[in-house]
Parts: sequence; structure tokens; C-alpha cells
Amino acid sequence: MTEKRRPPLVLVADDEVHTTLMLERIFEREGYQVKAAHDGLAALEAAKQLHPDLILLDIQMPGMNGFDVLSALRDNALTAGIPTILITAKARKPADVAHGLNLGADDYIYKPFDPRELLARAESKMKARQLEETLQRRTQELQALIRVGEELNHSLEVHDLLNLILFLTLDLLPGNLAVIYRLGEDGQLIDQGLQTIRTERSYQPDASAMIRKVLDVGHPIFWPSDPPILEILPSGMSVQLKHGASLLGILMLASEEDSGYDENHFHLFKGIGRQAALALRNAELYEILASHAENLEDIVAARTAELQSAQQLLIRSEKLASIGHLAASIAHEINNPLQPIRIHLEHMLEDAQHNDPIDIIAIESIQESIERITRIVSQLLEFAGKRSSTVDVDFLDVRRTLEGVINLNGKLLEQNNIELVAHLTTLPPFYGNKDQLEQVFMNLILNAQAAMTKGGKLEVSAQLDESAIVVKFSDTGHGIPADQINRIFDPFFSTKQNGTGLGLFVSYGIIQNHQGSIEVKSEVNIGTTFTIRLPIDVHT
Repeated sequence: MTEKRRPPLVLVADDEVHTTLMLERIFEREGYQVKAAHDGLAALEAAKQLHPDLILLDIQMPGMNGFDVLSALRDNALTAGIPTILITAKARKPADVAHGLNLGADDYIYKPFDPRELLARAESKMKARQLEETLQRRTQELQALIRVGEELNHSLEVHDLLNLILFLTLDLLPGNLAVIYRLGEDGQLIDQGLQTIRTERSYQPDASAMIRKVLDVGHPIFWPSDPPILEILPSGMSVQLKHGASLLGILMLASEEDSGYDENHFHLFKGIGRQAALALRNAELYEILASHAENLEDIVAARTAELQSAQQLLIRSEKLASIGHLAASIAHEINNPLQPIRIHLEHMLEDAQHNDPIDIIAIESIQESIERITRIVSQLLEFAGKRSSTVDVDFLDVRRTLEGVINLNGKLLEQNNIELVAHLTTLPPFYGNKDQLEQVFMNLILNAQAAMTKGGKLEVSAQLDESAIVVKFSDTGHGIPADQINRIFDPFFSTKQNGTGLGLFVSYGIIQNHQGSIEVKSEVNIGTTFTIRLPIDVHT
């Protein structure tokens, strides 16, 4: 199912009609929806009802001034997260700017303004908010699936497990009816469960008809976009519970609301289905083992394959506990490109306060970092699950790639009193993946910055050594103890107090996939040097 997205909605709150009309034309010309309010109370009410993607808020307005409206917006959970830009012609003193930002404004612009600057700032604020909401939603989904995995794998009685699956589904997702059918190898119904919540109606769906519809479609179903599985309810979802090629059952969730579900609900529902299938197969194998316990000596030879399969499934169940750590690790890797985004936004705000022209290069850098976050999430998910068999590789300039990462982190290093010295020579083309190498270089620079809490010096060099490109990162940080240095590339091992131990593990795998090597030398209280060797004659 593909959800048709509406154009972003901008709420303009200004008592000057000509200013409102001008802002409407600026944003409508770029494809935005625009609504207007001409006093503070109307603006506050419109924000609650419309929940716009952005608010342009004048300070001098009748009824409530912009500062009071902003304060009320941030105190209301429904409107607290809406990006808001204050626009003013009079409140230009530093104290006014500080007051607005302290109340929660995302930006502050003086009249008259350049439309291009306003559009760029508005787009930047909306993209930042969308990224934050996406990260929060994915974190919530991971936490929900961790809970599902933990609770389902504690239940080994199949019938009890069916009821637990229904309970968790209705607990984590909106809906009124949840149904599960357990199927045998021939597709015939073995067992079933049904639970309802938040409804006074009684439901007795035709099991045979529903199973037949789901199997005929053959893929996860989302209605009303797809043909409904249960016509008496206007919206719902269904998924087949599969383990490998084996069909174990069918799970369905339905709602009495016309628009009960969206793409995010569907994504989480399919994740619950995968966890349920694993737990159901595990419970079935446990029943097989229990039923043959008394005659185990007589059937060892015939059941060896089943025992091996059960052992593998139990091992997988134990590994589910590591998903929580993996979620924290993903957050760590995403946080790296978020740092330059924050620095650029702070400097752009300073430029705005001094009426300096907007830094287009900084906006492009922010956009690149956002795109990098998307790529990092995809790569980490592949690393945690099933790695893609193909990688986007091409000839690239390692020096230029390294310069880009250095420039991206220059302001962050400067703010932490770290002197950056680069020795980069002209290098031959290297056949590899630019995004992955950027991820490695970014991780090593940020690790060096974290190791120099009181400032210091970071030297970065790149040169040709025989048939390999050699890149070095040398810092004057606290160093790595000798008893830990052999473990720093292990997954989930970190020398930092709040580290997650995935950055160097992923970096090591990336360099290995490029047929290269990464080594480390370190002395406590003196510093650390990472050396990367990338052979240039492997693929040429």
C-alpha cells in the first residue's frame, strides 16, 4: 500500500493582511497549503485544529502577542512539536530574540525578508522535524518488537501462545477485533483464537472463508486499499505467519473506524507477525520434544533433524535479547551525522540574528547529512539482518571524500578546542563505495573528538604507499589500555562510558569488504593512531 501524502500545510499568523497575502503567494507557489489567522487567539485555535507542518508567527498581534501564542503552543502536547518561526519587524533587540528562542521558537526572522531565505529556513525546520519524528517512531517500533519477542518466547504452550499473540497485538495497535488461525502442513485449521476490545458488538467470522481469502491473495493485506478480508469491518490488516517456506497460520487485526490504520501501523503489524511466527514454530517444536520425551531412546535417529532445528530456533530466541543493544547502537551511528547538522543550524541562527546572508553550502551540508542518516539506517539494518548481495561501487577520489568529511566536522572540532592538521596528497582513483568510506572516516574523527575531552590535536593523512592508499587518524587523546585494544573491533565492546560498541565493528567490516585492513596503535595518556590500507590494484 502506498499512502498519498498531502502537501505540507503552513499556518501564517499575522495581523497585516498584505503580509499574509504575500506569504500565502510565496508558499503556494512552491506547492504548499497555506492557512491564515489574523490574531493570536485565532492562530492558537487553528494550530490545535489543523496541526500544520509549520507556523509563521508574527509577534505584534491583537488578542495575544506572538510570544504568548508560542508559550501556549509549547505547553500543549498536541502542538508542542510543530516547527515555529517568529517573524517580526519591531522586536529586534537581542533580548527579544533570546526570549523567543527560550520559549521554544525554532527560528527568528526580521521583516523585510528574502523569500528564498524564508523558504530555505522553513524547509530546513520541517525536514528536521520529520527526521526527528521518524527516528522516534522507529525507536518505538523497535521497543515494541523487543517486548513482543521477550514475552512470546516465554510461552511454550501453543494455545496459550495464540491468546498471548492476540493480547499483544491489541495492546500495541488500535483495533477492535484480533483473530489468529493456526494451520497444519496441509493448510487445514488446527486451532484458533479471537479477542475483542473497545466494542460491544459480537463477532463470529467465517474461518474457512477468511483463510481462503488470505491464502488466495498470498501477501500481507491492508484494507480498504486492498479487498477486505472481513467486510463487516471497514479497515484492517492480515498477514501470513510463516517460518521459512512453512505456513504456520494467519493473523488478522480489524477496526470499526473507517481510517483505522496507516503505513506505520502496517509496518509494526508485519513485525509482530514475524515474531509470532518464530515463537509459534518454537512452541510447536517444544511440544514435539515433550511428546516424545518418554520414548526418546527409541526415536533418536528419526528425530535428529527435528532436534537440530529446535536447537537452532532456541539459539535464535536467546539472541532476541540483543535487539535492545542493537537499537542503541543504531542510535549511536545516527547521532554522528546529527552533530554537524546541529552545528550548522546554530551558525545559521547566528547569521540570521546578524542579518547575514543564508549559507547555502550549510543547507546543502545539512541535506547531505540527512541523506547520510537514511543510508546509514539502511546499511545498519542490512548488517543486523541479511546483507545485500550487491554494493553500489564505483571509482572515487579518496582524498575528496576525506576532505568532505573533514569539512563537515571542522566546526565541531573547533568548538571542542581540537586542532585539526590534514596532510592529503593526490591519490589514484579507488574502486569502492563512497557512502561506506564516509561512514568509516566520520566514525574515526568523532571517536578521536570523544577521546580528547580537554582539547588536543588530530592529524589526518592520506598518501600512496606502493599499491595501497594509506589513511591515518592520529589523536592526542586518553588512549586505549593494552588489555582492551584487542577487543575494540568486537561488536558491542566500547572503551567509552556511554559507547555502544558498534561503530568500529561496522567500520572494520566495511574496510574488509573493500579488501583492505584497519589497524590501531595506542598509548594511555599519549594518543591513538588508526591506520587504514586500501589496495588500489584489487579491482582494476
